[in-house]
Amino acid sequence: ITTTGAVDINSGAFTVDASAGVSVDAAAASNFTTSVGALTLDGAAGVNIDGNASEVDITTTGAVDINSGAFTVDGSTLSLDASDTTNLTMAATDANDKTMTIAASNAGGGNANIDMDADGAITMDAGAASNLTTSAGALTLDGAAGVNIVGNAAEVDITTTGAVDINSAAFTVDASAGV
Repeated sequence: ITTTGAVDINSGAFTVDASAGVSVDAAAASNFTTSVGALTLDGAAGVNIDGNASEVDITTTGAVDINSGAFTVDGSTLSLDASDTTNLTMAATDANDKTMTIAASNAGGGNANIDMDADGAITMDAGAASNLTTSAGALTLDGAAGVNIVGNAAEVDITTTGAVDINSAAFTVDASAGV
C-alpha cells in the first residue's frame, strides 16, 4: 500500500504475520494503545528500547515490577527517590557467603564520599564481629546526648600506640573488681 494520505484500518481483530521482520516507521510522534488489557512486547532475543538522546519515560499510577536474572543499571548519575517506606534488600538462598557492597569511587582528582542522613535514628545491626575503619584521618563519634559503648559481658578494648586523652567536667570509673 502506497499513499500520500492517511490509511485508516478498522477491524475486529487485526493480525500481521511475516516470515521476516516487520518494520513500522513514522516521521512524527506516534502511539500504540490498547483500550482494554495489557500491551505485550515479546522479543525472542530481547526487547530494545532506544530513546536516542531523549528521555525514556515509564509512567504509571500502578506498580512497576521488573523481574530478571542479573539486573544492571548504568548511568552517568542515578537517583532513587520514594515517598514512602523503602528498602534495599539482598535475600540470598545459597550455602556460601554472599555480600552486598555499597561503594563509592572517583577515578578523578576528588574523593568519592558516602553521605547518610536521617531525620530519625540510623540503625546498623550485624550478626557477626564488625568493624568501622578509616584509612586516613580520625573516626569521630559525636552524640548530642552522649556516646554509649557497651561491651556486655566482654572486654571493651581501647588500644593505641599514641596517647589516650580524656577530657571531661567530671570523671567516674566504676568497677565490680579492682581498678
